Formats: sequence, C-alpha cells, structure tokens
Amino acid sequence: MLNRRSLRIKAMQSLYAVQKCEEANFELAKSFIDDYFAPDLNSMEVQDRAQLSRDAKIAKKTFSQNFGKSSIKESENSSTEIRNAISEAIDYYNNQVKKDKAFIKKNMLEAVNTLLENYYLSLKLVLEFAKINKEEVEARQKRMVETNKQVFESELNLYNSKAIKILADNSDLNNEFIRFKISWEDDLLTVKQWYREVLKKESFYQDYQMNNEPSFEEDVLILDKIFKQLVIKSEAISNFMEERDLYWAENKSALKSMLKKTLKSLYEDSEHVELIELSANWEDDSEFFKKLYEETVANSDEYEELVGQYTKNWSKERITDIDMIILKMAVSEMLNFPSIPVKVTINEYIELSKNYSTQKSKVFVNGMLDKLSAELQKSGKLRKSGRGLMDNK
Repeated sequence: MLNRRSLRIKAMQSLYAVQKCEEANFELAKSFIDDYFAPDLNSMEVQDRAQLSRDAKIAKKTFSQNFGKSSIKESENSSTEIRNAISEAIDYYNNQVKKDKAFIKKNMLEAVNTLLENYYLSLKLVLEFAKINKEEVEARQKRMVETNKQVFESELNLYNSKAIKILADNSDLNNEFIRFKISWEDDLLTVKQWYREVLKKESFYQDYQMNNEPSFEEDVLILDKIFKQLVIKSEAISNFMEERDLYWAENKSALKSMLKKTLKSLYEDSEHVELIELSANWEDDSEFFKKLYEETVANSDEYEELVGQYTKNWSKERITDIDMIILKMAVSEMLNFPSIPVKVTINEYIELSKNYSTQKSKVFVNGMLDKLSAELQKSGKLRKSGRGLMDNK
C-alpha cells in the first residue's frame, strides 16, 4: 500500500523532474536566441556577423536576468530585434515549462496507478505460470505415449495448487483484471520463456515439484517465493517491469508488501481474497498528493525566497537541489494542509533528507524547518485546525 510518506517521495521526484526540465528549457531558450541572430545564409545582403554576435550576447544576458519576471529590465542598449528575440525566447521558455509541468503531473498520477496495475499483473502472472505448467506436462505426455512412460503427478503441483485455484476462481479479482485490462496475451511467449528459463531453474520450484502432496501452506509459500525471487528480483522480469514503470525501483517494495498481504489472506477452506487498495483512503490521499505538487510548483519562487532569508550564510550553490525541494515542499505542506501537525511535517521531511540527500542534509533540513515553522507561526500564516493543532511547538 501507498502511505503519505511514499506519496511525498513521489511528489519530490516529480518536483525534481520539473526543476531539471526548467534548466533544460532555459538552455534551449538561449539556443533559440542564438538561432534568431544566426546569419541568414540565403540572404543576398551583406550581414554584419560581429553585430549579430553582439546582439545575441546582449539578448541572452537580458533573458537570463529577466526570464522569470513579469517585466523586463534592460541593462544595456537594446534594439527592436533584440527585444523581439528576448520576448520570443521568454514565450518559448514559459510555454515549454507549462507543458512540462502538466506532463509531469499527469505522469506522476499515472505512475501511482501503474503500481496497482503491476499488482494485478503479478497475480495474473502466477495464474499464467500454472497454465503453462499444465500445457508443458500434457505436451510431454503426448510425446511419451509410444514409450509408455508417465509423468509424475507432483510435476503438476503448480497447476493443481489450491492457492492458485482460489485466485483463479475469485470473481472480484477477475473483475479487476477486466477493469484494468490485465492480460499477458501479447507477451505470452515472454512469459513462457520466463517459466522455462527462470522459474523451472529455481531450486525452490524444483523442490516443490518433487513434493508428492504439498500442503496448502506450501502452495501459498511457493507463490510468495515466485513473487519475491522472480517478480521482484529476477533480472529478466525486472527489466520488463522497468520498461512499463519508470518508478519500478521505488514501487517494487510497495508491490512486494501488497502481494504478501494478499497471500496472507488466503485460507484453505475459504474463497476470500483480500485485494489491496492503493491506500486506506485513496480519495483523501490522492487529493493530498496532487495538491502538494500543485502548490509547491505554483509558489516555488515565493517558498525559495522564504528559505533564502535563513540561508544568507549559504550560497545557493551550496544547497543541494534535493534539499531545496524538500524545504519548499515542507513549507507548502505547513501552509496548505491545516489538518497535518507541524511536527509531523518536519519529521517526514527530515526522513526524506536522510534517505534521498547528503549525509549532512538531516541536520541542515532540521535546523531550517525549525526556523521556517517559527517564522510562519509568528507571521500568522500558519493556520492549523483539528488534528493539525496537535504538538505544534
């Protein structure tokens, strides 16, 4: 399941992507100015290349000083051409950044849904393995008719698994397969290859096929091992999952937990299957997720200026990109989520700094958030209600 901490991590990753896109668009806008003043090779008129180069230099300098402002202040003599180039470069930059922010937000939300799809895809995979198990044994039986040789019943243990039968017969699970369009049909050859070249070579699976009468607990255990050793760890399947999920490295721990919880819900004399939701209250959590991203993006400059008031002894270059994003997210959460206690916010972002930034970040972020929360409280901007009033000291 996803919790608020994992959603903060995903929002942080998306905000980092926004920043990198802004940096790339800044360079592209400067290249746009270079192109604007590039000599026209098709012109029959003599062109002053030195003047074009000087104009491009002035335009790029003015653009760099003003691209994020509402009005442009020129520091050098300009011209109509220079002003046009600057104006068009700023329009280009703003349009690209706007598109990127919308795309990253859309991708951020889709990435969360992909986790749920991966969960159902993994459950569907073990059902496919069971079918392939039966198909391979039956094909071998047909080839062995002439020699009167027989296969061992235990070779069909996966197909005959009581745990597999519960999953395969569960109507709720099958409805989710339909709702999310979960199918391995287009990749069936790949799945068969995984079965032959990965699963069948695992010692735990070979031992399972030698077990004459596996218990229900052993049927469940083999599924747990398939999920852990194949879906989560095997290179072949991980590579496949990475291609469909940009955040596979972060998502697989949550996926592992979701699959384990479902397996724990299986009982021999019950048809019940616990299907895991993204969170206990996804409606509230998804709203938190979207709003945290949107408010941090919309007020990024304001929050960075606030942080800057307490980092006068630090050059901006000394503050890592991740630390700045973490601080801006924390300020955003303090200001825009009245029901979340300040202490909870501070602790959560200290944890983020410990796991995703430098060794010294924890102390830096901790000290900064104490100062920022005190300033917001003093200024009256920090308004908490309900549970958010707890422990705000």
